[in-house]
Amino acid sequence: YERDCSVQRRHQKIIEVAPSVGIKESTRQAMYADAKKIASHVGYVNAGTVEFMLAPDGSHYFLEVNPRVQVEHTITEEITGIDIVQS
Repeated sequence: YERDCSVQRRHQKIIEVAPSVGIKESTRQAMYADAKKIASHVGYVNAGTVEFMLAPDGSHYFLEVNPRVQVEHTITEEITGIDIVQS
């Protein structure tokens, strides 16, 4: 699931919302598909985060892959009901 980290101060996340309320379902599904393609292409099978930037026109652009559990993982656990660390 995506996390919206738009509210930042000095490049530090202040507010994180998940799932994002400002993303069209078609954009969300396209980002999910691209994240899966990236992971599949490199054979990645662990927990990790694929980051994209979202342009005002709805286009998304790949930023990076964080091949680890991020400190913000708890918000994903809350909305999915999956204990990422335990799984």
